Amino acid sequence: MALSREDSLTLLKKAFDEGRLGHAYLISGVPESGVNLLANELAALFLGSGVIQVESLPDFHVIEPGSKSRRLLIEQIRDLESALHRTSEKGNRKVAVIRDADRLMPQAANAFLKTLEEPPDGSLLLLTTELPEALLETIRSRCISVALRPGKGVLEDTRSTRLRGHMDRFFADGAHTDATAAFSLTRCFRDLLEESREEASERLKEELSADKSHFGKTTDTDMSDREDQLKAVAESESLQERSRLLSLVADHFGMRIRVLHDGLKSPYNNESRRLLGCLEAVEKLRLSLERGVQEGLALEAGFLEIMIAASAE
Repeated sequence: MALSREDSLTLLKKAFDEGRLGHAYLISGVPESGVNLLANELAALFLGSGVIQVESLPDFHVIEPGSKSRRLLIEQIRDLESALHRTSEKGNRKVAVIRDADRLMPQAANAFLKTLEEPPDGSLLLLTTELPEALLETIRSRCISVALRPGKGVLEDTRSTRLRGHMDRFFADGAHTDATAAFSLTRCFRDLLEESREEASERLKEELSADKSHFGKTTDTDMSDREDQLKAVAESESLQERSRLLSLVADHFGMRIRVLHDGLKSPYNNESRRLLGCLEAVEKLRLSLERGVQEGLALEAGFLEIMIAASAE
């Protein structure tokens, strides 16, 4: 279950105070959830420092993808491991942070496994990522997972804003809730998905080009496995975005129910039932997609059912 950064830190602090803190954590969530901030807060707690000063401590070690390649290479892992095996500068504790751990190249990830299994005494290993499923299972299984939900007051991305605008327009008072409206909303939703997939495809091309440029100069390694891995990551990102956008559709009706109930003595009336019917239709659509129903057909049928529920007497 995803928790807020604040609640996660409270639980981790309790584990630290009781001597139950693990040696390796995988902290995941969207950028706005505060994954890197939580890593720094936990590092500061472990090293007895303030959060602001922690990155300047000699026993705090961090690696992250290069600005151009966006990869974590085996050389970076070796440097990090070397730092962890040196004597700590103050006290007997050291912290290693790997930011954007999903960017670990396979060789780097495999090289880090032994350190994850048998870290140097007094070491705390923290990995942060937006895509935990892109990491090797052997990495994930050796870490305690900490999943964060987005914080309050986060600025929305443009796709979220546009989808909310579509929902407000198609389900405004007096708006047509017929088959034509359902298919129009389906097209809007699919356009947002296509935009997301095009972005993922562009990132895939850039990363693959960078990898071929890097390894083409140093090795004869077949890049087909790396290409398959990147394609899998891109597809995973697309499925995550689809799930996120569907959650926004559900949020639209959930918010309307909460607003409606605030002004009613009895929470059950025709409008309540319609909104609950819409939520049930969204959940049915989600289940259809999870079961592998062809996306286009599932979306058309799903949004049609949502419109039918919205117009029910």
